[in-house]
Amino acid sequence: MLAEVDRFVETRVAPAARAIDAEAAFFPDLLTDAAALGLQGLVHSPGGGLDVAHMDLAREVTERIATASPAVALGVAGARLSAYLLAKYAPPHLRERWVTPILAARAYGSFAITEPDAGTDVRALTTVAVPDGDHYRLTGRKCWVGFAPVADVAIVLAKVGSAERDAPMVALVVDLSSAGASGRPGPELSGFRGMPNGELLFDGVLVPRGDRLDVEGFAGMMDGLNMARIDAAAYACGLLRGALLAGLARANARQAFGRPIGDLAIVQRKLGRMAADYRAARELTRRAAESFARGGGGDQDVVSMAKMFASDAARRHTDEAMQLHGALGVVVDEEVNRMHRDAKVTQIFDGTSEIHETMLGRRALRMLARGEPLTAFLDGEAVA
Repeated sequence: MLAEVDRFVETRVAPAARAIDAEAAFFPDLLTDAAALGLQGLVHSPGGGLDVAHMDLAREVTERIATASPAVALGVAGARLSAYLLAKYAPPHLRERWVTPILAARAYGSFAITEPDAGTDVRALTTVAVPDGDHYRLTGRKCWVGFAPVADVAIVLAKVGSAERDAPMVALVVDLSSAGASGRPGPELSGFRGMPNGELLFDGVLVPRGDRLDVEGFAGMMDGLNMARIDAAAYACGLLRGALLAGLARANARQAFGRPIGDLAIVQRKLGRMAADYRAARELTRRAAESFARGGGGDQDVVSMAKMFASDAARRHTDEAMQLHGALGVVVDEEVNRMHRDAKVTQIFDGTSEIHETMLGRRALRMLARGEPLTAFLDGEAVA
């Protein structure tokens, strides 16, 4: 499997990466090729069920693709996520309709939570599903949604009945060909260019009451969010690896004062730190994926640590790689420049670095206040 992935990356993804970034060009042909290798379906079983035991393999595949193009990696992993949520929580008629087409890249699924005035603060959502006979009438606007301009179906988190802060929530599965539903591109992004992103708008869309996930609001989808965060950490690991390889090549080739700049101790120190942080980020992300593979949606603590550490390290070391490239580093179509722009995105989506820091610190302090041992928290073992 991994040898096939490496060939796919080397022969299909890497040659297209520069144009994908420069033109912000979507890449449906690459997603079709990935689907032919089964890359979107790594946590799915042939009968349409789930097999999360392969989550660490999915992490490895995501990282390898992201080393060449995080945008393509996100396209593959985003399909895996929407298909996972549908396969696990949707009723049979929706699973039968959507899971196989999404895994085959014949349809695109979105996961829509964020709104213009509601990101981390999920209780601030204003998208509302009003009961109307056998349907909900859905009204609202979602933003920063992957696949939004091209999506066929979306999982939409909405409040039931009213936008009151404490209103119950429902995760509706919305056919985006329905009257009143539409998707459109969002603002042009500096990173992950080429991966479709934008807004979904709902103007009184009628959604059958049975077209929903069997979860209790936002908290019921934490396993999906954890999967997305593990993937985000894997994108960052791919960027770290790419930055290290680019930095090593530059340090070996660039001459200054009659010798390679790699002979300078300060350059060696930068490269050594890059290598150490890459290995550390990769190990944290592997442990997060393995916790998910054991079932239960993953160890929230190690998932947060992996996402935070890997994304922050990717931003720091892609910056170092740019610095090693000198003036070339600020040339927009240089690979290290693209990596730097992509790395910034990993610090923001799927929970900002600051949010993950806060969650981890708060959890440790609360455990201490309750007199609970911190051993499990510090050793990375799941705690009830």
